[in-house]
Amino acid sequence: MRYLTEEDQHVTFELDARISDRSQRYRRQVDIWLPKSREIVECKNHTRLVGVGVVDALVGAIDDTDAHGGRIFSNSGFTSIARARAEKAGISCIELPYDDQVEFFHTSKGGGTYYGDYLDLCWASTKGCDSVGRINYCDEEGVDLPIVVGSSVDWGNVQMRGFIAYILLAHQLGKPPAEWTIDNFVYEHGSMFESGFEWTIDEGKVSHLAVA
Repeated sequence: MRYLTEEDQHVTFELDARISDRSQRYRRQVDIWLPKSREIVECKNHTRLVGVGVVDALVGAIDDTDAHGGRIFSNSGFTSIARARAEKAGISCIELPYDDQVEFFHTSKGGGTYYGDYLDLCWASTKGCDSVGRINYCDEEGVDLPIVVGSSVDWGNVQMRGFIAYILLAHQLGKPPAEWTIDNFVYEHGSMFESGFEWTIDEGKVSHLAVA
């Protein structure tokens, strides 16, 4: 998500989306759906290089859903055959090794609040998600600073709650938070993230749980 946002601060995305096939008879699961550009993004956390089978599966998904393109993110890299097949199909292969630091456009200053709001209608595939949203940081001087902008969101979605927790905790730490910290955050504050409602949380409550 950070990679996509740095590339385009107004990117619209959906996590774990279900996209209808051409005939509207069934829906296919994809890791990330970019509704504005109609692209499918697959994220692969493998110990080995991503092979040609993953690329072929994405080619099929693109054709089946009438998508306009696709990308594959991998932390381990790609085989030469997979890269050649992807280039032939117009699919981008992007290697994203795990970072030990997380950089944001605006850093935490202390004494502020975080909030999520809705901006406009979008082309969301998920039922019940009909707006573009963003996660913001408001510093102690009352200056609003967007952290993630233009996300197609359903705050009540389980994956989205984990994503919110990751973004807020990472913003506090300047590095990825521990997995158990994300789980604790969702356990303590997850109920406030309901679909269709905007939310606000004090920075102190986030910093209290922030552990790398």
